[in-house]
This record gives sequence, structure tokens and C-alpha cells, in this order.
Amino acid sequence: MSKQHAQNAAPMAVAIGLLLFATGCKETDAVRTDLDAYSSFVSEGGDFTFPADFPTGFVFIGSWAVAGASGVAEIHAVYARPVDVSNYKETGKFLDGAVLVKEVTETLGAPHTTGNAFWSHKGKTWFLMVKDSKQRFSSNPLWGDGWGWAQFDPDTKKQIATNYKADCLGCHIPAKKSDWVYAYAYPALGPNGQAALPKNAVKGDHAAETPAPSDVVVSRGEGPDVAAGKVAFGKTCAACHSVTPGGTGIGPSLAGVVGRKAGTLAGYAYSPAMSNANVIWTPKNIAKHIEKPRMFIPGNRMGNLFPGGVQDAEQRGDIVAYLLTVK
Repeated sequence: MSKQHAQNAAPMAVAIGLLLFATGCKETDAVRTDLDAYSSFVSEGGDFTFPADFPTGFVFIGSWAVAGASGVAEIHAVYARPVDVSNYKETGKFLDGAVLVKEVTETLGAPHTTGNAFWSHKGKTWFLMVKDSKQRFSSNPLWGDGWGWAQFDPDTKKQIATNYKADCLGCHIPAKKSDWVYAYAYPALGPNGQAALPKNAVKGDHAAETPAPSDVVVSRGEGPDVAAGKVAFGKTCAACHSVTPGGTGIGPSLAGVVGRKAGTLAGYAYSPAMSNANVIWTPKNIAKHIEKPRMFIPGNRMGNLFPGGVQDAEQRGDIVAYLLTVK
């Protein structure tokens, strides 16, 4: 090689080396999930701001349809970053720094040629979780049990949770064994996400099992109807409450609830508002609570999860009549 060629080749070799080095660094950055990856919306003290560019940088991984009195009351759409999805597929868990965002919307519905259909209409709130296996913010009440937890106001996008145990953790109790995440509901996570699939999971069409409201004979002139109350309970309450003794889920079991003092069922983590309420669940108090969940015991968790309550007075009476039979 001539001296001139050697001089020309040296810068080229350096350039190629720098290019390979930059490529290697870029690939390494793509799989990082430590604090730097989410520091743009987590302060040094662990406080949250809403991810500025959401949903840019996130991918949809799955959704929930939450039942209401007349069909689907809410749609919960869940997002994660591509790197977190890839890591979960490979390892079967969310690695430190993983970020999940749940967008909750109200729905509209109408009859279509394929049947009654419901769709997202108006934003209701956002929830955010950040995996923290290093206990970075142990003094911050929004962090614990391996995660950071946040909730955002739909209008201002201001963080409104005050304590993760009171405001967030209760809804995740059934998913405790899968690191507090309902991974089986997110198809994008692949087979590893199905490991905690409930054994009693069934396909969504229950038409043959649950009578439609028009098929239920309700003797309104004879007072509350237990059979109608069971159907109404299944549509409005069963997503959160079991009627099996000890069967706590998102909410406490309602087996034997009539006559029980609010916030006292052993084994369930109540909100402070419910634990401190001096209320006995008489039929009258149950009816008041399910009519206006936010007002009867202010600050309770159900007020956020089911703010609309059960507005039909006869339906409330039917539900109470059914609960009187559940021991």
C-alpha cells in the first residue's frame, strides 16, 4: 500500500470504528430500563408528571372492558414501551424501570347490525406504574411493593394519587402473585403473560348462562326481587366483589355483608376512609352507598372505581334483597 493510500485509509478506519461503536451504544441504550429511561417524568424524589409525548414511545398491549348496568361502562387500554414488551417476552417479568400506562375511558354504546356495541368516548383518568426493584424512593408513599404508582386527572393531567396502598394497590390484589400486574390480559406479552390465567376464565359470550334483562320476570308490585337482584349484581358489582366467603378480589367479599361494620373484613386492605367509617351495613346503608359511592363514605376507593353508582331505585332494592340471601 502506498503512503498516500495508508494516509487515506487511517481516517476511514477510525470512522468505521466510531460508526460500529455508536451502533453498539445505540443497541445497548435500547435495552436499558433503569432510572434514566423514565427520569423525564419521575423527579429525584419520586414524584410523577404525565409522560409528555404519550402515546409516542409506547405500544398498545391489551385492554379491559368493565361491565356496567347497561353494558360496558369503561374501557381500560394498557400501554408499555417496546423494550419492556421484549424483555417480558424473554424473561417472563417486567425488568427494573419498566413502564405501564393504563388509559381509562368512558363509553358510548348503540345497537348495530352485529348487536349492541360500545366504544371509547371520553377520557376518565390515567394510571401509571414504574417497576422499581431497587427501592429508590422508599420514603415516598407513591412507591412500594416493587413499583411506583400514579394516577392523573383527565383534564389537568396532574398526579392525584396520595398513597399507593390506599389509592392503587387494592385493585391489584388478585394479581399479587404475578408481580401485581394482570399480565394474562395483555396478548402482546406472549405466552409468558398467560402463566397466571385464571382457571375459571371463560369466553366472553355468556348469553346461554346469564339471562338477559328482558328474560327476567320482576314482580315490581310485590317489592324487591331476589332473582333480578342476582342478575343486577352480576352486571354491576361482580367485577369487583365476590359472594364467596373469603373470596376477596378488587373489592372485599360481600358474603354476609348485611350487618357487618364497614372496613372490618379480615384479610382485605381497605382504604383509610372505609376503615375509619363508623357505618354498619344495614340494607338502608347499602342502598345509599351503591347509589352515591363517592358521597356516602367520602374518599373510599369504590367512589373512584364506580362513581356513577346504581341510579335505578328498584334495581338497588333488588341488589340489597339478593345480598340479604348471601351468607
